[in-house]
Amino acid sequence: MDPIAHPPACFPRQPANGPYMWEWASWCGLRGDGFAPTSMGGHHFITLAALAVVPKVEEWLRGEAELLTWTYCGFPDMNWAIYGKHEKHDGADRTIRYPDYRREWDISGYCRFNQLLGIGAFIPHHPEGARHGFADRYADALTAADKGRAHDAIRFLGAALHYLQDCGSPPHAGEISGTLHRAAEVLRDPARIAIPDYCPNADFEALALADSLADIGRSQCALILQKLEENPDADILAEQLVCANACARACADVLLTFHTATVDSIDFTKKPAPSGVELLWNGHFEAAGDEPEVPDGWVMWWEDRLDDRAVVERRPSGDGFILAMEHVERRVACLPTWPRAIRCVPGQQFELSTLLEVLGPRAGLTACFHDDATRPLARFDIPAKGTGKSERITTRITAPEDAEILRVGIYAEQCLNPATVHSVSAHCLPNRS
Repeated sequence: MDPIAHPPACFPRQPANGPYMWEWASWCGLRGDGFAPTSMGGHHFITLAALAVVPKVEEWLRGEAELLTWTYCGFPDMNWAIYGKHEKHDGADRTIRYPDYRREWDISGYCRFNQLLGIGAFIPHHPEGARHGFADRYADALTAADKGRAHDAIRFLGAALHYLQDCGSPPHAGEISGTLHRAAEVLRDPARIAIPDYCPNADFEALALADSLADIGRSQCALILQKLEENPDADILAEQLVCANACARACADVLLTFHTATVDSIDFTKKPAPSGVELLWNGHFEAAGDEPEVPDGWVMWWEDRLDDRAVVERRPSGDGFILAMEHVERRVACLPTWPRAIRCVPGQQFELSTLLEVLGPRAGLTACFHDDATRPLARFDIPAKGTGKSERITTRITAPEDAEILRVGIYAEQCLNPATVHSVSAHCLPNRS
C-alpha cells in the first residue's frame, strides 16, 4: 500500500470543493477516484494501523486493502440522504453539494439501511447498537465470501470494522452528546496510531470483542471529560491513543481471522470481462434508484460542487426514460456505481456506444480505466457532433497496462442547452488470438 503523502495533524471539518468532502483528505494526498474518506478520520487511520501488522492479509487483498482503509471502513458514517444534495455546512459561506458517496458505493445496501426507502433499521453508533452492527455485518462478510462474492465481502467487512471501532470511541462508549462529543472524538494526531509490535490472534467472539473495547472507551472517556470540562483545549491525545490503538489491535484480530476463514474461497486476482454480453446495468435508465431522478446502478458526478444550477437527472420520455444534462458549465457526468463497474484485464478491447441528442460538441461518451484501488490510468472522452439531432456514438478502446476496472458513462461540459441521452452500452470484444 502506498503511504499517504501528508498525514494531518488534526481533522479539520471544513468542506472542500474537490474530490473529497473534507480538506484533511486532500491534504493527505489520496489519489483513488473511489476513495471516500468522509467518515471521522480516526476510522481510516485505525484501519491503516491494523493492516500494517497483518502483511499477508494486505497482500491478499491487493487494491481492496486501500479501499478498505479509505472507503469501506467509513460506510456507516456516509449512509445519509444528504449525500448528493446541496447543503450549507457549518463554517461554509454558501451551499456545497455533498459528493454522492452513498450511491457511488451502494452504502445503504452494505449497511442494510436505506433512509429514503425506509428499508432496514438504523444502527446506533454507541456500543449497545454498534456491537450488533459489528457482529451482523461481519456475518454478512462471511456469507458473501462463502458465495464467492469477494469484493462484496470486503465492503461488508469495512462496515463491520467501523462499528467495532465505534465501540471503543470514547464519546460513543460514554454516550456523550453535544459539543463535548466532537471535542472528544477528533483525534489530535492520527499519525500516532500504531501497533507495530502487536501479534494478532486468528480468533475472536464478536460481541465479547466489542464489549471489551467499550469498557476501554468508557474508562478513557471519563478521563477525557474531566480534562475538557476544565479546559476545552486540553491535550487528550494520550487517552485517545489508548482507545485508538486498542481498536487497531481488535481490527487486526478480525482481519487475520477473516483471512483464515475465507482465503481458500475468495481471491482478488485480475478477472477478465466476459465477451458477448451487455456489461452495463440499466443502460436505458428504465430502473429508478431510491429517488426517481437517479437511475438505479448509476451515480451523478460534479466537477464543481459549488454549482447548484447544473442538472443531471433521469426523466420520463415517451414510453421510456432519458438522462438529461443541462445548465452545465464545468464538467458533470453520469457513471456506473463502483460495484457496477466493469472488471477487466489489460489488453481487452471494448466497444462502447450511446444514443443522444445535443447541440454542440460538449457532451458524449466517457470511459476511464482504473487500477484495482481505483486510481485512474486513462480516460477517453468521445464527444458528439452536436447537431441537435439524434446521433449514435460508437468507439473502441483497449484496456491499458495495470487496468482492472472500467467505468463507462456520459459527460457534459459547457453545455447550457439540454443534452438528452437515450442509452449507453458496453461490450467486450472476443479475443482475436
